[in-house]
Amino acid sequence: MYQYPPDEFDHQRFDRAKRHRTIGIVVGIIVVVLVVGYLVLRNAPSPSHSTARATPAVDNRAEVDPSRPFEHTPAAIWPEGEAGIMPPPAQPIGRYPADQVADIMAKVRQLIITARLDRHVLQTHDPEPVLAQLAAHQVEDIRGRLGDDAHTWWVTTKLADRYPLLAALPRVTGSMTPTLNDKSELTIKTNYLIAYAFDVGTTTVDGPMDIMAVDRQEVDYVWVDDPAYDAGSQGMWFGEVKGFVYAANCPLHRRGLLAPSYPTPPHFGPAAPAAPRNEAEYFDPSVPIPQDNDC
Repeated sequence: MYQYPPDEFDHQRFDRAKRHRTIGIVVGIIVVVLVVGYLVLRNAPSPSHSTARATPAVDNRAEVDPSRPFEHTPAAIWPEGEAGIMPPPAQPIGRYPADQVADIMAKVRQLIITARLDRHVLQTHDPEPVLAQLAAHQVEDIRGRLGDDAHTWWVTTKLADRYPLLAALPRVTGSMTPTLNDKSELTIKTNYLIAYAFDVGTTTVDGPMDIMAVDRQEVDYVWVDDPAYDAGSQGMWFGEVKGFVYAANCPLHRRGLLAPSYPTPPHFGPAAPAAPRNEAEYFDPSVPIPQDNDC
């Protein structure tokens, strides 16, 4: 029996990403550094396009209603919570029949819900509900990294202790696409943005983006069920991972924790990006992940 990933896996690529660990296997994770962006919205232009259901522009002068915290932002029209994570109709692909593709997409959906929407996981940083859904060898590798929150942001979303979420469900938009990787293994490509609204207590805020953070992750999930690999390799693996957090607290972000950008200690205040960006792009999963990093 072989273990997954196979020996011919691109070791140099993992060395560059500083994501490999030898424990009898080479771990199948390529992580692109998470960056965080913040745009001063008060004078930013509104989106120029129109649709049948107009996407709200950010109005950071609007009064914030804690019961409807996403109003006056594009996230206002996104589905609530797990309703925003819906697989497409399953079709056969490669050696995988449609019913198996549907089953694996359902597994990926539940994994995302657990890692990014389950309030117990978010608030307590408990990884076990997520690890329980992964291949045994993948879990072995992840356990060795869990003490480093800044570099395990891709395992679960971790909320900063001082910033609980409001009762309103996070808003979600994005997509999931089944495909085959270069080993002809079923790979579910996902691209989701999740907007979180935080309870900042009695703090006076200027507008909705002061209490929000938008977390975007593009994650490939690889399903291994090849009998050529050993039992511990069977199941779900992380593939390539990329992420971007918009309007987040920079010092907490550096520690792998998610919190709203306001209040931010003055000496860590957000800097203006090198080139102005239309704020709508930060809420649009069809736009490539931004490369500007203001933290």
